[in-house]
Amino acid sequence: MRRFFAGKSILNRIQSSNRLNLYPKRPFCSSTQNKKPTAITSSNNGSSSSPSISNYSEQYKALENLDFMTAAKILFSGTPNKKEFGLDFHLVQLFFVCLPSLAVYLVAQYARSEMKKMDAELERKKQAEFEAQAKEMELKAAEEKAAAASNPELLEVKERLDKLEITVKEIALESKKQTSNAIRRTGPQNNNEQNKQ
Repeated sequence: MRRFFAGKSILNRIQSSNRLNLYPKRPFCSSTQNKKPTAITSSNNGSSSSPSISNYSEQYKALENLDFMTAAKILFSGTPNKKEFGLDFHLVQLFFVCLPSLAVYLVAQYARSEMKKMDAELERKKQAEFEAQAKEMELKAAEEKAAAASNPELLEVKERLDKLEITVKEIALESKKQTSNAIRRTGPQNNNEQNKQ
């Protein structure tokens, strides 16, 4: 309760001071005797708030002479032009919020393009190496054919060596088969002899 009365006394002081009395006082019911608003005095004398006060008083005078047509025009007209930020402030905020993720996305796209370039370069190098090896093989094959054509005795010796390698391999396989068959045949007899003892 004490705070309530303290607040009321503060409000009374504020209302009674001339420097904060910017708006004219008018009664709730309009009287025909006093149509002019009360004069507004300012203790600052030529301060920056005086143009807004004079503008307010002009608007107040226009409101007293208001008829139905002007009221309708005011009601159905658009809002007066306000000082605008230029861009919608929320769009600017959205831009600044999305800026870090946009930067990360752009860096990732740049890295991806660099990786594709490196992969393409490696593929070209591998293709060039493969082509170089293929050319070397063709040259070696051509040299061997040329050497074989110039020396028919060497060609005959190679053919004989190939045939000998094939026969040696066949003999080795047959000997392995015979030894494995011999082991199989002798294996059960040896087991029977051991059981008898």
